[in-house]
Amino acid sequence: MARAVWSGAITFGLVNIPTKVYGATEEKDLRFTTLHATCKTPLKRPYMCPVCNTPVESKDMIKGYEYGKGNYVLITDEEMDSVPLETGKAVQVLGFVDVDEIGPLFYEKSYYLGPEETSVKPFELLRQALVRTDKVAVAQATLWKKEHLVALRPIGKDLVLTVLFYENEVKGSPEIPMTRPVAIVDEELELAVKLIGELTMDFDPGKYQDRYREAVLNMIEAKVTGKEVEVAVRPEIPATQDLMAALKASLAAVKKA
Repeated sequence: MARAVWSGAITFGLVNIPTKVYGATEEKDLRFTTLHATCKTPLKRPYMCPVCNTPVESKDMIKGYEYGKGNYVLITDEEMDSVPLETGKAVQVLGFVDVDEIGPLFYEKSYYLGPEETSVKPFELLRQALVRTDKVAVAQATLWKKEHLVALRPIGKDLVLTVLFYENEVKGSPEIPMTRPVAIVDEELELAVKLIGELTMDFDPGKYQDRYREAVLNMIEAKVTGKEVEVAVRPEIPATQDLMAALKASLAAVKKA
């Protein structure tokens, strides 16, 4: 049974839909423990007070906001939870936009939504209405002590809530210096377009695995069983010098395959 990570209600217009939020993704990062090189003991990192020169336990910690150099206002968890917001227990829909209006840089993390027992019909009505109109609901919701901008969109039979970055959290395109002017020849562009056409495929995420993670796990297993691990030197990948020849060779190889 999936465990909900948040519960509240979707609100749009005068419609309230009690809803639960379920995790849709999970990190697969490998987590390593820092050891003392001398005795191989796991190291602990206590919070230290530089004035008292003593470690501080979690029960003796408080939140403080620095409003001036060295000046803090103290804030308790109860005060944080009592901040008045319309989105405190609601996913408040602000409006609806076309699916492609939200740029890919704005998407952060996704969660599955599920209705409470009392809201199965309005929940399904909202999902089907989004499918029929090919729209995404833009909303705000206070999740985990922050008011997030979110999108509600139907994916298959599910309704998914995706946390979005605010505009001031998305960096603009940086000015990347180029060493010299670049001129693209028409024939080069045509070959590149043909190569893209030959390599166009349906996206199937099940075909891909994190090969680096698998290699690291294999190395760990080898070390655990006492096998000698050979350290391979990564080869340098040189820049393509003859672009036209490389494109033609790539096309020929793809067609042959």
